[in-house]
Amino acid sequence: MNFTGLLPKLRGKASSSHSQSEPESKQAKKRTKASERTLKFDLFAQLSYMASVATAGVSRSGLFEYAAQVPYSTGAYFHDIHIMARKLNIDYAEACRMKADQTTAQDVRGFLLRMAGSLASGEDEAEFLSREAEVIGEMYGKQYERQIESLKKWTDAYVALVVAAGLIVIVTFISMMIYEVGVAFIAGVALAMVGATGLGTWIIYVSSPRETKTRITGPSSRDQLMATKLFKICVPLAFAVSMTLLVFGMDLGWVLMIAAAIVAPPGYFINRDDARVTKKDADVATMVRVIGGVASAVGTTVGDSLTKIDRRSMGALMPEVTLLRYRLKAGIEPNLCWDTLVNEAGSELIERTIQMFWDPISFGGEPGKLGNSAALFASKITFLRANRAMVAASFRWLTMPLHIALVSILAFIVEVMGLFSQGLQTDAGLLQEATSSSAASQAFSASSAFTFGQVNLQVVSILTTAVILVLTIANAFAPKGAEGGHSYKLVFNLAITMVISGFLMLAVPKMANSIFETITDISP
Repeated sequence: MNFTGLLPKLRGKASSSHSQSEPESKQAKKRTKASERTLKFDLFAQLSYMASVATAGVSRSGLFEYAAQVPYSTGAYFHDIHIMARKLNIDYAEACRMKADQTTAQDVRGFLLRMAGSLASGEDEAEFLSREAEVIGEMYGKQYERQIESLKKWTDAYVALVVAAGLIVIVTFISMMIYEVGVAFIAGVALAMVGATGLGTWIIYVSSPRETKTRITGPSSRDQLMATKLFKICVPLAFAVSMTLLVFGMDLGWVLMIAAAIVAPPGYFINRDDARVTKKDADVATMVRVIGGVASAVGTTVGDSLTKIDRRSMGALMPEVTLLRYRLKAGIEPNLCWDTLVNEAGSELIERTIQMFWDPISFGGEPGKLGNSAALFASKITFLRANRAMVAASFRWLTMPLHIALVSILAFIVEVMGLFSQGLQTDAGLLQEATSSSAASQAFSASSAFTFGQVNLQVVSILTTAVILVLTIANAFAPKGAEGGHSYKLVFNLAITMVISGFLMLAVPKMANSIFETITDISP
């Protein structure tokens, strides 16, 4: 098989004419913008990819050309360097220095200056890039671990913050039994709780590591495509149905549960896909290492090596590897076969790992060395994500009981206040008729200390409902921010918290009525 002939066709990369269509240009800008917050992750992947390409013995201009085409945020730097070197007719070392002077990102700037020195000294590009990829990978791993430690502390802080804010609101409501508290003060306390909850959620999101799990180019796996289609239908439908039911006077608890049932399907599919992607990401390192090792040991092509391995050793990727073997055996273009594998997997890590492995092989790279290099990158990312997943899972299982407790207490307190207010108003007539008795007069004076009749319980109920809705959103977003992944996972979490909130808003008042029904049944 002649791999060299495939060079101009790799993954839509620029041909020797360096042309790019307008749709491709717009999509590249979209992917670059989506990756701006994952600079270190992109830089690690970029250098690992360039190190793999350099081992294939490509020219310096070819190295920068292919580095410019990868859809990472760092690819734009190498694109500019490549253009400067061609248009200004300067060497790549000087172009790297010029680009470094224009760059504000310190990690990228430092690398470009080091690369300029290496290119000027004549050092081998493959050795330099391999060393830099190892260093940047170590830096990225340490930073990721620090962020995980910070995330642990902030998840504990979030729980304490939400509990404290909830208790403050509850104590404020209870204090109305003793002293008349203005509506403005109650509203201020409720807004303070909303602000504290929002702040905690934002901190969880900011302190979490930045990475990309599903493909930047958009949905490609079956579950991702299904989730995207359902999301476009279910979310507008849920909003329309909810507004209609509220206009017709349906209880908010039922509205929340109905809306949750409507938006749950896209969340379910993307959550299932996330679990599937996690398993496949864990096995991609094994796949490229085994395939590359067998190809080097036997001295054959990658396609032929697939017939000599036990596909059961591929783990979760066994179906994809099996289809890859059949497609290659059928004579389909290898690039198309590997791209189809990436599409079916729907994972950004798998896409980047396959690029590091297959692209250099396509133009003469040694499979065994490339397999090990790509496997090291994939393994490091997988191990880091496993540590994060452990922290995020603990936080999720803590957030849901916390949400149940806070919503239950808020709904219970408001309902009890209403029952007590009703009971005291019923007794007011009896106490006024019996003022001739000194004992009754004292009782009336004591009862006047209670201020239920003077407080607008409807306003309190509205504020409580608003606080519950904020908790519903915050306790859905916080676990999503901690664990990362596709943005549609927020819909799955939101469906759960909406069901919990809706059920409790219906069940807790009935439970409170059954417990305190003797209060409302007091007879003169």
